[in-house]
Amino acid sequence: MSVVPRRDFLTQLGAGLAGVGAAPSLLAAEVARLSVPPVADAPPERLAQDEAFWAGIRRAFDAPAGVVNLDHGNINPAPRAVIERHLRHVRETQQFPAQRMFALYQEVSQRAVKPALARLLGVPDAEVAVVRNATEAMDTVLLGVPLKPGDEVVCSAHDYYAMLDALEQRRARDGIVLRMVRPPVPLPDADALAALYEREIGPRTRLVLVTHPSNLTGQLAPVRRIADAAHRVGAELAVDGAQSMALVPYTMAELGCDYYGASLHKWLMAPVGAGVLWMRPAHVAKVWPLVPAPPHVQGIERYSWSGTYPEHVLASALPALELHERLGTARKLARMRYLAGAFRARVAALPGARLYTTDAPDASCGITTLELPNVEAAALQKFLWERHRIFVQDMSGDARTPEIRGIRVTPNVYTTPGELVRLADVLATVARRGLGT
Repeated sequence: MSVVPRRDFLTQLGAGLAGVGAAPSLLAAEVARLSVPPVADAPPERLAQDEAFWAGIRRAFDAPAGVVNLDHGNINPAPRAVIERHLRHVRETQQFPAQRMFALYQEVSQRAVKPALARLLGVPDAEVAVVRNATEAMDTVLLGVPLKPGDEVVCSAHDYYAMLDALEQRRARDGIVLRMVRPPVPLPDADALAALYEREIGPRTRLVLVTHPSNLTGQLAPVRRIADAAHRVGAELAVDGAQSMALVPYTMAELGCDYYGASLHKWLMAPVGAGVLWMRPAHVAKVWPLVPAPPHVQGIERYSWSGTYPEHVLASALPALELHERLGTARKLARMRYLAGAFRARVAALPGARLYTTDAPDASCGITTLELPNVEAAALQKFLWERHRIFVQDMSGDARTPEIRGIRVTPNVYTTPGELVRLADVLATVARRGLGT
């Protein structure tokens, strides 16, 4: 029996959750807290160029003054309403954690956040497990799917390093065989990438890993075609959607995958510490959890079990989910492609500049990785930050991918074209004069 009456507790949390479980959308109260402009009816491609609208979105965030953040492919800032809710939940749950954390789990995480995640993926609530990040989600699959010595797993050198670490551990432990796809940069088209996977998939293939898109290059994958190739030989497909969930429109049925994992701190812009795992219900019984769950925990919830969890993290994602549902995935993608396309057009003209991803609609969702001749990525990253307060990511230095020698530039929907022009101008100067300028 609850020590604090449920109604009193929810009032204290300011959650206003009456009827949320049956509501078709998230809390109406969160809409007002976001302080963002109403979403226009304009087509996504036209709204993508409406700077007044996106300036209104920017006001929902507390961006530090004097900094141009172009590393949103790493961790996205959370909206102010998310930060405020997060701090409030921490304070209130830590006052009475034994009771309030469980109530937060029941009333917010399970009744509001999890259904919203299921809507985002286009699946029933009962097929979604909440985990701590994409790495935990994908490692659950990569380390938990039954495999025996000689079984083959197809993966790519452009997969996220943590997933490749898991597969290499599996190879050392269980004697599986890794068949590595090595995509050229840039790829000519999506068909070329699909053909590379199809070449490696064979009768001994049991699992195929696809990163959609690659965090190294931003290259989107033709997931459905690869899924079909895997299924034709009886293999299963695992998709790492960390860089595309809430940015590229798709459902699990459209991808055709068997397993899917993503983090909430990227394009959903929720706090760090929450992720999502989905798998076809038929696979649940055979995949071993990373952390064994108690006997009474059944179904997909077995993979959510990790011991005591800071429930305020997931509950604080509610305003971020509301913002996403208001904006819509298609509008976010159109904005990102508009910004990235304009930026690429400027830097492509620089002498010797090498872009890792094309502007083809099926190739990119807004990430741009590029290199300048005779300029080391690590030195360029340091120069941009220390001299110009522009923050980008150095993508070089991984022994698996020596061909990746560039910086990654990832705007957000609220990034201004002027910020990208500023970076392009600095890169133009570096291309002419080097880093001594």
